[in-house]
Amino acid sequence: METISSIKPVIAARLGMALLFIPIYFMGASALRQDAPGLRLLGSPMILLGALLVAFILNALSILSIGIHNDTPSVLKISLLLRFWNLTVIGIGLLLLGALLGYAFVENFQARPGS
Repeated sequence: METISSIKPVIAARLGMALLFIPIYFMGASALRQDAPGLRLLGSPMILLGALLVAFILNALSILSIGIHNDTPSVLKISLLLRFWNLTVIGIGLLLLGALLGYAFVENFQARPGS
C-alpha cells in the first residue's frame, strides 16, 4: 500500500494561523481606515490571496489522507480527519476569502443608471 504523506497537523495549524494574520491585519486596518505600517505591501492581491491559498492548502493536506492499495482491482482510499484547529484555519480562511471577493464584487460592479 502506498500512502501520500501529509503534513503534521499542529505545524500546519500554527503556520496557517500565522498566514491568516496577513489578511486579518489588512482587513482590520482598512475597515478602521488606518494608515497602518506595511499596509501598502500587505494590500497586494497576490500577497493576500497567496497567504489564504497557502494556509488553506497546508491545512487541507494535513487533514486529508490518500492511500492506494495495489490489490486486484486497485483501490483508492481517501480519509478526512476532523482536527479542530485545522478545520478552524480552513473555515476562517474561507470566510476571509469570501469577504475579500464580496468586497471586490460590490466595489467593481455597481448598478448604472439607465441600464
